[in-house]
Parts: sequence; C-alpha cells; structure tokens
Amino acid sequence: MNCIKCRAEIPAGGIFCPFCGKKQIKEPRKALKRANGTGTVYKLQGRRRRPWVAARNRTILGYYETKTAALECLNRLAGREISERYNMTFEEVFDAWKTEHYQTLTASGRSQYDISFQVFSGLHKKKFRDLRTADFQTALEPHMGKKHSTVSKYKQLITQMSKWAIREELLTTNFASFVRLPEQVKQEKEIFSDTDIQRLEQNGSETAKIILMLIYTGMRIGELFALTLDDYHGRYVVGGEKTEAGRNRVIPICPEGRGYFQYFAEQATGAQLLSGYAGQHTPNNFRRRDYYPLLNKLEIARKTPHATRHTYASRARKAGMPPEVLQKILGHADYHTTASIYVHTDVEELLRAVEV
Repeated sequence: MNCIKCRAEIPAGGIFCPFCGKKQIKEPRKALKRANGTGTVYKLQGRRRRPWVAARNRTILGYYETKTAALECLNRLAGREISERYNMTFEEVFDAWKTEHYQTLTASGRSQYDISFQVFSGLHKKKFRDLRTADFQTALEPHMGKKHSTVSKYKQLITQMSKWAIREELLTTNFASFVRLPEQVKQEKEIFSDTDIQRLEQNGSETAKIILMLIYTGMRIGELFALTLDDYHGRYVVGGEKTEAGRNRVIPICPEGRGYFQYFAEQATGAQLLSGYAGQHTPNNFRRRDYYPLLNKLEIARKTPHATRHTYASRARKAGMPPEVLQKILGHADYHTTASIYVHTDVEELLRAVEV
C-alpha cells in the first residue's frame, strides 16, 4: 500500500508512514466544543425514542430524536435566560398566572377560572412547554357535549395561560388558540311580553316590583341588589359590574319604573336600596325562592332573571333609542354584543318592516 500523503510504499496494515509519519487511518472530526454558557447536548443510554438531551445551566430543555434537533433547541434559546421557570408545570403556570390575573376579577370570575382549571386535571403535573393542541383537545373531549359558552370558558383559561407563558418566554406559540370548540347553536332568548308585564304590575307585590325595576332599567340582578341609597338619584341610579364599560355607569329609570325605586328608597332600613325588602336579599336566593315562585303563580312562562335585561333592550330599540345610548346604558364594551344578543325582533315588527 502507498502512504496517503507522500505516496511512498509502506507495509500493508501500517498505521503510520515510516517515511513522513502520516497517520494512515482517517478519524471522524470531533465536534467543536460549544462556548461556555451556551448549553450542551448529550445522548442517554438504552433504547429510547428521544435519546438526545439539550441542557443549559443544569436545566433540561428537552429530549429529541436526533442530535441536530437538540442543537437547534439550543440555538433557538441562544441569548435567553434559562431557569427552573422554563420547566414549569401546568399547575405552576396557573398559579403564577392567576396571581396577576385574579387581581382584576370578581369573585364570580375567579370561581369560573378555578372550575376550568379542574377540567385540565390530567395535565396539571406536565411541563407546560411540552403541551400541544392535541393535549388540550383531548382534555376537553369529555366536555364537548356542554354549552358552547361553557367550553369556551375552558379554552379561555388555557389561551390566557399560554399568552402568559409566551410573555415569560416559556413558549413561542399559543397552541391553545387552535383548540376546536363545539358548534355554537344560537338560541333566541325569551323576553317578557306586554301581557307578562301587565300581570306583574297588577300583582303589586314587592317581588313583582323588583322584577319590574329590572325590566325598566335593564340592570343585571346582581347590580340591582348591590345598589345603595347613595346610588339612587330619583330618575337614575349609578351602578354596574362585570366589565370596565359596565362599572359605575349612569342607568336611567324608565318613567314607569321610578315609583318602584322610590318605594324601596322610602322602605330602606340600611345602606342598601333594597334593605327594606321582606324577601331574599341575595340574587341566588331571590331567584330561587321569590322570582320563580311568583312567575308560576302569575302563570308567566319560566324565564331567567336575565330575560328582564333582554326585555329592556328590545323595548328600547323599538322605541327608537340610538344604538350608542343603549350600549352605554347596558354597559357593553361594543354594540355588537348589544345587537346580536340583547335585541329581539318579533314577527309583527318584521311584517311591518316590509309593508309599503
């Protein structure tokens, strides 16, 4: 055989050339050592689907099928600070997220997120950065038979958490945003008819008065029960809840309803406007023990208290109230909510619209 460098004839099987000293066996080139602080890639022993590990600052960044994929992970994170936060679980991300987000929520809003959190109990101990759309979708599958609005709340939680994780550089993509929800079937909400309102006025009970107060202001039931005497100003009240647009807004009282507000203002025994009411003083108890029993007694079709708000919006639109005014009274951030959910059109109105 000949030397690969000087071409002199050397004994077969020789490792080095006796003339020029060149090593005759080619060895694979060693990978260049990565700069300090940029991380490392190593291979785990045994038969594994993802044997290659990318790590930095003693924090494992991920497991990969190939060395190239592990190196790409390090390159993506170049220049970014890596800490144990990078390996936060679903549960840990939720705790960190809610510490910030819950400060702006009501007790009811916090409760809804807590319920949504339990829906994803199977993911609580998993690293949040490892979760993908399929993981979230699988967790939601048992709940797909529920109302669209309910499942939408569940998705809202993981979407908000993912946004937080992206801000904290745990993620680069909001995989929760790709989750599919059950098809939304829009159902027409019932409203109180003129006959229903006439029956309530004829009844004259304090419970009937409260229902009419809701109908003549468009207030939410919780907003009405939260009013104080200081919030009452004769022809209007100042109150509201839920959104920024809904809080501390001026709510006019229709002339037909002003007498009912005056009645309770005169009957008040405490700071609350309805403190003198002889029935239940919390929205849930009022709904169950006072509201529904009175509807049954007056033979009015069962409707939720929120139907009073729908009734107000529809009556206001028929009376020609400008859309932007109705939006402010109801406390909506945009008119789309007012028009698509709270405004109702009856058959007679549709027929009149096409007559010339």
